[in-house]
Amino acid sequence: MNAVAFEYGARAATDFLDAHRLSARTPFQTCGWWRAWIREAAEAEGTTPVLVHMARGDRPTLVVGLQLHQDGGTALLRPLSWPWADYNEVAEVGDPPPTGPDIEGLAVAIDRCQREFGARLELSNLIADGPLLRAVSELGATSRPSDTVFRLDLTDPDIVRRVSERRDMRRKRRRIERLGKLRLTCADTAERVVARLPAFIELHTQQWSQRPDAVAPFDGGVVDRTYAAVAAEPSSAARIHELWLDETLLAGWFGFWHERTYYAYRSAYHLGHGRDSPGHLLTAAMVTELAAQGTDTFDLTRGAYGYKLELPSSRAPTMTASREQPCRA
Repeated sequence: MNAVAFEYGARAATDFLDAHRLSARTPFQTCGWWRAWIREAAEAEGTTPVLVHMARGDRPTLVVGLQLHQDGGTALLRPLSWPWADYNEVAEVGDPPPTGPDIEGLAVAIDRCQREFGARLELSNLIADGPLLRAVSELGATSRPSDTVFRLDLTDPDIVRRVSERRDMRRKRRRIERLGKLRLTCADTAERVVARLPAFIELHTQQWSQRPDAVAPFDGGVVDRTYAAVAAEPSSAARIHELWLDETLLAGWFGFWHERTYYAYRSAYHLGHGRDSPGHLLTAAMVTELAAQGTDTFDLTRGAYGYKLELPSSRAPTMTASREQPCRA
């Protein structure tokens, strides 16, 4: 028996997430990420959360996180936590079935959601060949490349060596080590991430406060609250890696460790040590440690920033898909 249901609004969506364990394809579909974003950011972003879930026979429920916007009188359905999430995909209640996701049922659920709300579908940063893109393609959605994402293959010793032992990095490491001892730390539990988050926010604020190109800066408002809420959610798998020179914090990454992949989400570094490239030194130290711990991929996420282009990373596009409002049945 097939069943399509919608959880509409912040209260209904968080109640559903509180009651279920999700298998997430990226950190941006975990219960922790969705729950924190709904509670802290949805209202500020002027959007209504909609969880579309589909059960078909004995297969686990598929869940698509969407959000309803109004744009000049036009109803739009976008991915839940757009534009904060770097990847958008489906999640599943329980463990994924060995036969794979129910693409046909997922397409039916999305079509029904569009008809229910009379909305145009605008999905960005979809994983190429992922279930969500395949489902909307079955509905005739048009797709095109969205952003470029960069990844380091940590199972390749040559790539790990090329990142960690770059000649310029060795020189800068030797120079800064004349001033003290370098050490790498990682906050790897919700309690530790919450404890270290204020220092990361302060470092990021000092770096970006005077720059006009800052995107979603920390300012004591909704961005700060949402990060704190994500950090406090164990299922979000948030991490904060920090590079220290004695007791001075040089650089930090706020990211996620999910399914043998580290997702590097937001970074910050000490401007006073900028000439020594503390962010690059932190990345090199993290690549070495994560590879030794059995991490397969260092995902630098979206955006063709210069430091990513300098690394021996592979690159691939995410996808955008759109579909006009279908006629009501």
